Amino acid sequence: MVKVIGLTGGIATGKSNVSDFLSKMGYQIIDADKITYQLQQKGSDCLNAIIEYFGNSILKKNGELNRSNLAKLVFGNRDNLTKLMRIMDPYIRSNVQSIIDNTNEKIVIFDAPTLFENGYSFMCDMIMVVTCTPINQLNRLQLRNNFSISDSIKRIKSQWPLEFKEKLADYLIDSNGSIMQTRNQVIKLFNKIDN
Repeated sequence: MVKVIGLTGGIATGKSNVSDFLSKMGYQIIDADKITYQLQQKGSDCLNAIIEYFGNSILKKNGELNRSNLAKLVFGNRDNLTKLMRIMDPYIRSNVQSIIDNTNEKIVIFDAPTLFENGYSFMCDMIMVVTCTPINQLNRLQLRNNFSISDSIKRIKSQWPLEFKEKLADYLIDSNGSIMQTRNQVIKLFNKIDN
């Protein structure tokens, strides 16, 4: 029986670093962002459903999704964000379930930024949340994406507050220190989980 470990956090809290490290350790990663990207490819049923609601302004001339146009419509507009999630959710869920059902691994990591927001936590046996201080999160996001403070705050506010996620976690990974300190926490945790 496969054990599904949910991996989440807030935007720019260091979740991707933890996910990359777990992949290097040999764990199978189910990456919700990559699945979302694949589902939004030109001509897909999922993209067609998104176009039906948001209209052709979210497309490039060649018919591919214009991600920045879609982002402008959903970040800072909770109704639009909720609608987008509702359209995509069944496609993501069935894709993830199919991977879980067909794996030969003892443990898989389900890496999803909106694990709690979209109810994917119910697909997991345990959940770890990567966390850092709000000021570190804001600074990292501005630096990483070259966002203004207001854009960064909008992105952060589109997700659940970190303290909510921390309360719902089985395990916390504190990413305020160096990458090596974060990795050491992951190694210790997986020595406990994977035996």
